[in-house]
Amino acid sequence: MQSTTPLNGNRTKPISDLEHKELLQEERSRALRLGWGLTLFIGLSKHLAVIPGLQSLIGLAAAGLQLFIPLREADRSPLGDDGVGYRLDRMSKEFLWVGVLFIVTAVPFWFLHEHWWAWVQGREVSQSTLAVPPGDLSQWIGITSGGLDFFELALIHFLAVALPEELFYRGYLQPRLCSTFKDHKIGCGFRWNHGIAITAALFALAHFLGEY
Repeated sequence: MQSTTPLNGNRTKPISDLEHKELLQEERSRALRLGWGLTLFIGLSKHLAVIPGLQSLIGLAAAGLQLFIPLREADRSPLGDDGVGYRLDRMSKEFLWVGVLFIVTAVPFWFLHEHWWAWVQGREVSQSTLAVPPGDLSQWIGITSGGLDFFELALIHFLAVALPEELFYRGYLQPRLCSTFKDHKIGCGFRWNHGIAITAALFALAHFLGEY
């Protein structure tokens, strides 16, 4: 029996169900090893950002690895992009939902973010600036003082933080871990999978190791 999954990526011939299962299991194991390894690297490398001259290099290495690993794995896999969570079909529909969710969440998030940092920095909200707070991102990209305009700050967070993290953890790691477990219906059309919890735990661990 042949797999009914359409051919993707660098896969040029159908793969039997048994072979597909064996290859996918191998990729699951490798994804988990890479997930643990990269999580530890990201978390522990943040502590090296205090060394002069290493700030930008460490941030670049972390972002680069999170971008490189998923693309390399999809390219070298006999399964093509099967089991990888980024697909170009239906992109217009996905972007529509992204836009809707952004509009719904961006304004309240920005409002709460500003009030939080106003409290942390001991300033009035009306005195808000877009200066990057000390630690974490400011150390990674080598910012020591001053502020950034909105476009610069948004671009840095998108390219250096959000895109690499989401591509690795949500696009590469989570689909492969979720394929290991069964989905559980939780009502209203939503499903739960233990792979989501494992991915979220690794994502949180990377931040925890680097900030505490």
